[in-house]
Amino acid sequence: MRSISTENHKTRELLATLRLLSPGTHLREGIDYIIQGKTGGLIVVGDTPEILDLIEGGFRINCQYAPARLYELSKMDGAIILSEDMKRIVRANVTLRVDPSIPSRETGLRHRSADKFAKQTEHIVLAVSQSRNTLTLYLKNQHYIFRERSVLLSGANQTMLALTQYVKAMQNAATLLNWGELSGNVTLANVVTAIQLCERVRRAEQDLNLYRIELGTQAESIQHIPELTTEIDSGLLITKDYYHERLRDESDAVEKIIGLDANCLANQSNISEALGYPRDIRNTFEVLEPRGYRMLSRVPRIPFNIVENIVHEFKTLNRIYTAAIDELQAIDGVGKTRASTIKDTLSQMKTTTTQPHTLALSVFE
Repeated sequence: MRSISTENHKTRELLATLRLLSPGTHLREGIDYIIQGKTGGLIVVGDTPEILDLIEGGFRINCQYAPARLYELSKMDGAIILSEDMKRIVRANVTLRVDPSIPSRETGLRHRSADKFAKQTEHIVLAVSQSRNTLTLYLKNQHYIFRERSVLLSGANQTMLALTQYVKAMQNAATLLNWGELSGNVTLANVVTAIQLCERVRRAEQDLNLYRIELGTQAESIQHIPELTTEIDSGLLITKDYYHERLRDESDAVEKIIGLDANCLANQSNISEALGYPRDIRNTFEVLEPRGYRMLSRVPRIPFNIVENIVHEFKTLNRIYTAAIDELQAIDGVGKTRASTIKDTLSQMKTTTTQPHTLALSVFE
């Protein structure tokens, strides 16, 4: 249902690469041998003509990849070149001809070479530190240091506890927002609180996913967390329902909220501003009217493109709710059956929703 991605291209590319190096993968097994053997190593993934033109010396290997072979070859000082599909070891003990003009903040020779060569070729380069026994991934302009298993498990457990709290608070905020939308009493505070909590859930779920990737086959010890896609999408739909159309573009509002760091996200004024509203939420008493995306998304078997057609025609949830059957079925893609389903579902939600007795309190310190 998402029309706007919550991950940019760089993040998606990094996560995909990290999965190639998760514990349990063939490549990671060889790297773990290097870490355990404390030999250190420099590995380039890719044997394109460009890369082969940038290496000197060493040995032509051209053999099938095996973890033990990777470890034995790492005992030599130079870099190891793997094929693009990581199924063959192409060269070993080679010197990388690195462009000296490429900047790097790394201090060690091995890591500095890895950083520069990744930027120069835009290929995956891995550096295993001999002194610190750590694995660092270099990918274009990004680098990522893999964490120890004990650190990962501790962080994952803390993130799961936080995520459980955030989900409960978010569900509470969503209940308040549901009542407000169906009774016509939505305040800016309701909207901002719900978005704040949905975004916190999204970030915690993303952090937990990163822990799972790094732990790989060792992630079985992490307690299973229910699928949160619906809840995360709900946060995007709240923004889609309430961004100030005259002052803010929808994608701009989403990007601003996603781009807030943890401290800025904790300040609800920043979310209000991202939506195009005043920062002073406490003194903003205007009743807001939803467009209807979120409520219509709860109607069974209604594709999102049809939801968009309905909102485009009626503009607000109240007008959708009060529309006649024949007005709804005239919308492209709706028809009589879907029109009846929409009317029945919205009516049922309105008659069965009661005002919550609890308040959606912020879980931020």
